[in-house]
Amino acid sequence: MDSIETVAVVGATEAGSACAVLAALAGCSVRVHDPSPEALALAFVAVRERVELAFAAGAITPGEKQRILDGVLFTPDLEEAATAADLVVHAACATALGCERLGPLLRATTTVAAAGGDAALLAGGLPQPGRVLALSLEETHGPVPRLRVAPGPVTVGHVLDRAWAFAARVNRASRVSLGGERA
Repeated sequence: MDSIETVAVVGATEAGSACAVLAALAGCSVRVHDPSPEALALAFVAVRERVELAFAAGAITPGEKQRILDGVLFTPDLEEAATAADLVVHAACATALGCERLGPLLRATTTVAAAGGDAALLAGGLPQPGRVLALSLEETHGPVPRLRVAPGPVTVGHVLDRAWAFAARVNRASRVSLGGERA
């Protein structure tokens, strides 16, 4: 099973920013896309603030801080964000809005996740509905949310296995680095 190394976040939302930080902390290259320069600027600030808070609390080292900040690219260009991504997190909204532009940019192996949204709506707008699932951030008793995976209506088994492995990697990295319970 191949691992997820490059993550595109489509939609510079709060959930998108959180996913970007967690993926970068787990060592992924992350590209955050939004067509709005204002939304991208806000997402940049949100990511930087999350990382600065973690650093100030002693939860991450200077090297981890720099790796996270260097690992996230903000772009208004959907093609730049989505091309060659192993995982595309659709954080823009709970609908299939924009899928007609996204679909042709995806590789046959790209996993697509609805961030806190309806995977069924997203799957209906993409050419490979078996590669679509849902991701959500679940609040815990500790300071760091857990990344959760839920299958879409027709998600295939190996796609789920790949997503679960990614979620485990993200959750393990965030627990150890951000001071939550140890994995």
